[in-house]
Amino acid sequence: MDGNIIDVKRFTIHDGQGIRSTVFLKGCGLRCAWCHNPEGIENSIGLWYLSRPCIRCRACIAVCPEDALSAHDDADHFIWINRRRCTKCGRCVEACPTTALSFDGRRLSSEAVVEILLRDREFYLRSGGGITISGGDPLIQHGFALEILKGCKAEGLHTAIETCLFGSWDVIGAFIPLTDLFIVDLKLDDDRLHQEYTGHGNTLIKDNYRRLAGPGRNLLTRIPLIPRVTAIPDNIRAIARFVRECNPGGKVELINFNPLAENKYRLMDRDREFFQRMAPLGPEELAGLYAVLEAEGLAAVREHRT
Repeated sequence: MDGNIIDVKRFTIHDGQGIRSTVFLKGCGLRCAWCHNPEGIENSIGLWYLSRPCIRCRACIAVCPEDALSAHDDADHFIWINRRRCTKCGRCVEACPTTALSFDGRRLSSEAVVEILLRDREFYLRSGGGITISGGDPLIQHGFALEILKGCKAEGLHTAIETCLFGSWDVIGAFIPLTDLFIVDLKLDDDRLHQEYTGHGNTLIKDNYRRLAGPGRNLLTRIPLIPRVTAIPDNIRAIARFVRECNPGGKVELINFNPLAENKYRLMDRDREFFQRMAPLGPEELAGLYAVLEAEGLAAVREHRT
C-alpha cells in the first residue's frame, strides 16, 4: 500500500523509549492554530519555496504549464506560488538548479518505509527502542500506517503511534494489537475552546481516550503548552483530573511551545501571526505547571529537549 509521508527521522529519542525512528505521515483531522508540523495537516503533498538558495533564474516560471509561478521584486520572497493554479506536477522542482523549490513530502509504499526503518534494527534492539508513527496523525492514513506497523511487528520491533484520537473507534481499535505505546495529545479540556483553536470539539476525543485507557494499555499523555491558551493552571488541572479518572497512575508530559515552526508557515504562505506573539515558557512557569500535575497524583514525565 502506498501513502504520503513528510519524512522518516532516524535516531530520535523523544517519541518513546530508547533509540527510535519516527515516521511522519501526512494528514490530520484537527486544525490546531499552533500546529508545529503544518506540512502534516493536509494529506496531499505540497510545494515549498526557499528564498535563500534561489538564484532568480526564473527556470521554474518557464516550465510551469499552469502559469502558477510568478516573480516579484521582493528580497525575501522572489517566487510566488498561486496555489489555486498549482497542480503539483513537479516540473518546477525538476527545473530548479538549486533547492529553492521542493515538495514537503513524498509518496512511498509501506514496504519501502519498513525497509528504511529496519536499517537501524540493531540500534533499536540494543537500546530497547523501536519505531514511532507520528504526523500529522496516523489515523488519517490508517491503512498505510497499519501496514507499516505489521511489517515492524513481524521483525519484533517495539511500536508506538502519536495521535490526537480524533477518529472513529473502529480505526483506533485496529491499531491496538499492533501498538505497544500510544502517545496521545490532549490539548484543551473545555469543548468550546477546543472547537475554537483546533476546528473541532473534544467530545469524540474524550470518548476515545476513555475506551483506549483500558487495563494493560501503555499510554503516555502529552499536553502542548501554548501560552495563554493551553498553558494555564486551570486547563492543566482539568486535563490531569480527566486522565486520572480514565487512567489512574498514567504518565503525562508537558511539551513546551516551539517557535521554530514559524518558518514553516512562511514557506507555505500561511499566516504567522499566532507564532509571532508567542514564546516558550520559562523554567519557573514550567515548574508551576508540573506542580499542578503532581498535585493531582499523576506521574509527570519531564521533557529533555533541545
